[in-house]
Amino acid sequence: MKNKRIATLVYAALTFIVVLCLFPKFSYNDPDTFWHIELGKYMLQNGTVLHHAINTFYNDQLPYVPHEFGFQIIIALLYKAFGWPGTYILTALCLLLLTLGLYRLTRVSRKEMGLEQHHSVMYLFVLAVTCCIYFYYFTARPQMISAFLIVWFFVYLREFRMQQSSKYAILMALISMGVANIHAGVWPVIAVFTAMAIIEAWAEKRLGKRNIIAFAFVYIAGLINVGGLKSIFYILTVTKNNFNMRIDEWQPINFGEWINLPRTVLLLLFMCIIPFVLHKKLFRFMFMLGIVYLGIASYKQNLFMWLFIPYFAATVVDLVPYTNKIRIQLSTKSIAIFLAAALSVNLIFVSVYPVQTNKHDYPVEEMTYILKQKPDGVRPKVLAPYGSSGYVNFRGGDILCDGRQDPFVTDESKGVFGWTAFERSMNGFSDYLTDIVAYDKPEYVITSNKFYGRPFNKMIEKYGQPVFKGTYGNVFLIK
Repeated sequence: MKNKRIATLVYAALTFIVVLCLFPKFSYNDPDTFWHIELGKYMLQNGTVLHHAINTFYNDQLPYVPHEFGFQIIIALLYKAFGWPGTYILTALCLLLLTLGLYRLTRVSRKEMGLEQHHSVMYLFVLAVTCCIYFYYFTARPQMISAFLIVWFFVYLREFRMQQSSKYAILMALISMGVANIHAGVWPVIAVFTAMAIIEAWAEKRLGKRNIIAFAFVYIAGLINVGGLKSIFYILTVTKNNFNMRIDEWQPINFGEWINLPRTVLLLLFMCIIPFVLHKKLFRFMFMLGIVYLGIASYKQNLFMWLFIPYFAATVVDLVPYTNKIRIQLSTKSIAIFLAAALSVNLIFVSVYPVQTNKHDYPVEEMTYILKQKPDGVRPKVLAPYGSSGYVNFRGGDILCDGRQDPFVTDESKGVFGWTAFERSMNGFSDYLTDIVAYDKPEYVITSNKFYGRPFNKMIEKYGQPVFKGTYGNVFLIK
């Protein structure tokens, strides 16, 4: 009894140490967060779902697919109620549900193979995986929610295979609908997982009426979303003409960079354990192929290898020497309490010491200057680099293009050089800037400190010296 109490305290201490090291500041200052909040605020104020881009040079004329509608409403409500600490409330909740989901994933995997469900070493493994997911992917974006939803969907999918309970079927359908309305771009992952389960049931001659109904409702539920088919097939929009490849997170992973060392270790670990984790199961083989593909496809999709490495590792841990000597039975309730308590400490800290917007990464001072030149409520027309345009939108400026791609890669947005608004935003801060300014006619241009040399001198020759110099960069007044 005494040893069990000591072991529990050790695990509680480890949980606190790990979670407290997941510094809240790393979940802030993502460029997409700003425009997500702005869109959510607009929808709440106007009681509508956005089907067009707002606060742009195009007077709300460009079509927009509301594929992240649910997330934008949630993040805007939290920001309105609590400011920036409110966004960390969502981060903490998602982190809690994700960690519990990853641990449940290990239990389901072991249950499938007839092994004892709880293995204390797997909780430590899940904590390590959670750390990497947090530092790589946990900024205030829709993937925070979709990550834990997809993990729990998979848990219920595998539970349904072992016990065809209506409870699991209903939960799968609800999660499918939730993902389709919160982060529809990743809903095809749910569709593929379900297809794998259908193939598995057919191969095992278990594809009965109950299975067919449950799987059908997963697909039907995904269609119940505010954007329809365009939302759940949003991936086809952003990959058109390879526009997505202009974004860093869609690039192939450079495994040689030191910052990607954990990703390299993950890939090597995955390759090493594959021979021991498939167990001659068709589903596991199909699932392994899918995860390997996603894991190496891009930085963005590498998330899925992190999410599902616990599923595979759970059945190989018994082969690791000495792990059988660590037998501490921790209940899910205890784990949830440890995590919630530690995350509460982080939440208190970030409430007392709120994280500020990084003035080196975003034009904080520059927008303050510009807004002082305009009457209250009048939005200035501001051309800014792609990565900072969402912040300009958030502060009250009209912009050429923010982090959404679909409105800004359309033919309606084409302008000088035949470039879409997205291309002008990405390519514009170069020798082409004066041409783009002449075409789009902004009132102000914000350039970063990285913009210098010949392009900078061309701006001075045509529009004069900057009217303001801030921490981020310069402000040009376009007359």
